[in-house]
Amino acid sequence: MDNNLLFRRQFVLTNRKKRIESWQEIPIFDDYKIYAHPNLQVVDKTSGDKRAIMLGYTIDPDNPEFLDEDIVNHLITYSLSADDFINNTGSLTGRWIFFYISDTEKIVFSDPATARSIYYSDDELMLGTNPNIINYYKRHQQDLSEDYSEYISSKYYSINEYEWYSDKTCLEQVYKLKPNHYYDLNRKSVERFWTDLDYNSYKETIDRVTELLVNSFKSLKNRDYDYIQSLTAGFDSRVVYAASSAASFESKFFLSTMNVLPLNHPDIVIARDILNDSNKDLVIIDDLADLSPEFINFYKENIDHSRILPKTLTIQHFLSNNDFGNNIMQITGNYSAVIKDNYKKNTAKDGAEISKLIGIPKKYKIFDKEFDQWIWENKDMIEEAQVYMMDLFYWEHRLPNWGTNFIANQDIAIDEFSPFNNREFFIRLMKARRAENIDYQKMFTDIINKLDPELMTHPINPMGTKGKIQDYIKDHVSKRTWEQIKIMLKK
Repeated sequence: MDNNLLFRRQFVLTNRKKRIESWQEIPIFDDYKIYAHPNLQVVDKTSGDKRAIMLGYTIDPDNPEFLDEDIVNHLITYSLSADDFINNTGSLTGRWIFFYISDTEKIVFSDPATARSIYYSDDELMLGTNPNIINYYKRHQQDLSEDYSEYISSKYYSINEYEWYSDKTCLEQVYKLKPNHYYDLNRKSVERFWTDLDYNSYKETIDRVTELLVNSFKSLKNRDYDYIQSLTAGFDSRVVYAASSAASFESKFFLSTMNVLPLNHPDIVIARDILNDSNKDLVIIDDLADLSPEFINFYKENIDHSRILPKTLTIQHFLSNNDFGNNIMQITGNYSAVIKDNYKKNTAKDGAEISKLIGIPKKYKIFDKEFDQWIWENKDMIEEAQVYMMDLFYWEHRLPNWGTNFIANQDIAIDEFSPFNNREFFIRLMKARRAENIDYQKMFTDIINKLDPELMTHPINPMGTKGKIQDYIKDHVSKRTWEQIKIMLKK
């Protein structure tokens, strides 16, 4: 391993002169520059007095033949303002950060899930992919407040894989930019945006989101990556597989045991059965090597509060082996939880109720006031948009703080693509969930049946006795009670 792994696929914007050797240097305005890791793609386009800079990659399902440069050029040419620019990214998939710069406006925002994240310091203009890279350029004080220290040292925090919900971070004066928000570089402030869409019918919705999924894969076929696709017994990967197959998309399929799953696990058995129908192979990654001290050092240095989990072994495997290629893009089904009924309730009256729905033990009130503020600021917009409050809450609080964390950790080895990371996909299905009072299983079943009904002949997440008992308990107790049971069982 070498120093090229330090902050791999990350960026920082600053006027400080410190620069990591071999990193790309992009002057942006005044004496500010973007420094980008050599493995982070940068596309820089101008049109008149307007400029667009993209970090990462993007997919345009409405123009599958477009490459990154075509998409960025199209955006900057046909956007007359920052608002235009944001709205014109509404149907894009991918994992990206966009800067829009003109004589009067300077903003930055990221993909719908914030899978490529933006953090900012409020004591000086500085942005980066993670608090750790901001701290690398300027040291910030650790948050030593009592409520923060008590929460992150709790059993609840530990067994829930460092579950976090605030835009605050472990560093004072460093914050995360949440989904549906942009950072105004002129005002040094955060502003909300919302790209609304009319809801006409359920059929139209399923037709359109299916088109977005399939065309995303058609576009990926024009990119120069070594594609690998995870397939399990779950709904998410089944939808992804159906869409990629409909696009005649070529990839290798794998499943990692993480040195935990037995070879007769339903994920492995069912994935093999699905692939056998099309004469495709499933590569099983097993007997993974222990994490090396050098890997752990970079892994923790790159991302704050990095979680060492069984699947971390798979990240090291991708880094240390080239059995799938040298420029790996992993196809996943991440982020679809935005449209799932995560909390068994669609609205909450205040922040304390949200904490209860999440399952946070009653004594930890660290997020209550922030959740109160979020409800007060957004309740009118939520009603106008005709989406459920708790769906939007998941999108803006849990997804960026927990759902994308592991993807950031994975950047040390490989990049990731999820066809679900699309603003139009999220909004259309969120509206359908509320308008039709249906769940994601119905919507996902209809998408799969539209693409390949045979895929629904294979079981979806069959459960053994233990799983059935757990589901029964979860269905009959509150989330907070369930979390208390988990804590007791972990003692």
